[in-house]
Amino acid sequence: MEAHLTEFLKEAKGKSSSAPLTLSVRELLARWSAKRRGYWIVERVRADLDSFELTTDPDFNDVWIDADIKIVPIQQDAEQNEPTTTQETSTTSPIPREIYLRVNSLASANSGLVSVVPQDTVQTAQALMMRYDYSQLPVLSGERDLRGAVSWESIAQARIRNSECSLADAMGTAELVRGDDDLLAQIPRIVSSGFVFVQALDKRVVGIVTTADLSEAFARTANPFFMLGEIERQLRDIIDRHFSPEELAAVVDPGDEQRSVDNADQLTFGEYVRLLENPENWGRPGWDLDRKIFIAALDDIRQIRNDVMHFSPDPLEPAEIKKLKDFAQWLRKLRPRLKIS
Repeated sequence: MEAHLTEFLKEAKGKSSSAPLTLSVRELLARWSAKRRGYWIVERVRADLDSFELTTDPDFNDVWIDADIKIVPIQQDAEQNEPTTTQETSTTSPIPREIYLRVNSLASANSGLVSVVPQDTVQTAQALMMRYDYSQLPVLSGERDLRGAVSWESIAQARIRNSECSLADAMGTAELVRGDDDLLAQIPRIVSSGFVFVQALDKRVVGIVTTADLSEAFARTANPFFMLGEIERQLRDIIDRHFSPEELAAVVDPGDEQRSVDNADQLTFGEYVRLLENPENWGRPGWDLDRKIFIAALDDIRQIRNDVMHFSPDPLEPAEIKKLKDFAQWLRKLRPRLKIS
């Protein structure tokens, strides 16, 4: 373990019982020189914390990347037989923790709210929605007291009934979900209502999730899968055109020799790399390219793929997205030059 991590964990250990070190998930990851919660970095952080008998409350892999967490002793919760904080799903709770994508994994669920109070006017609500380019606002009597919601649609409907309508006339019901609820289970409610407000564990209303937020999250998550799918289809086509089943079987992982391989679909991504990095195989596709540069780029894609397939709660970094796009375009440009036997 690097010296700076040892010092950090020693400091956290010293504070954990009396005044636990509090920091955001993003700040925690930065200690390990990471920007997102990929599978390997999560495993590394867990192992390093565990080596000092530490954990986080709430679990750092369950919440929004900019949410605050505390570093606490593992044994503290076991002795008290209850979570260190009010977080009901702490990793150290004796109750098995549910594993799912939570509502509060979305940035908008944690980003705070612009709101109106019941005594405000329709004009106030309209001005705030125009200022911030919002389509709806919560009506709050206090940070824990959600009275309803007002939107452009509800205002229009109220004005049809009464051109001099009040905010109460334009206010509709508001759906409320918990930040630690299963996001997938809440999608029908979000789609049906158009939006839901998000409640923290302390009952404060802290965010909103709209259908636009779901669309954005889907695009961030799905695009890497689509690009990786294209890259793999291109590679499989290349490999099947130029290598026999016997040659493919020769690159199967030694620990998995019993696996039958008849075509490239049955190879792993690592085996694609192993096949093409062999100097004897490199000339088969007929590319006038530097082998080492291509293989280095292909191995980058392998690492990104492994990370994506472990379903991190955080989107890929822009640099990783660019690598996927660039490599997919590179393969498209190479396809016309393939030798067809």
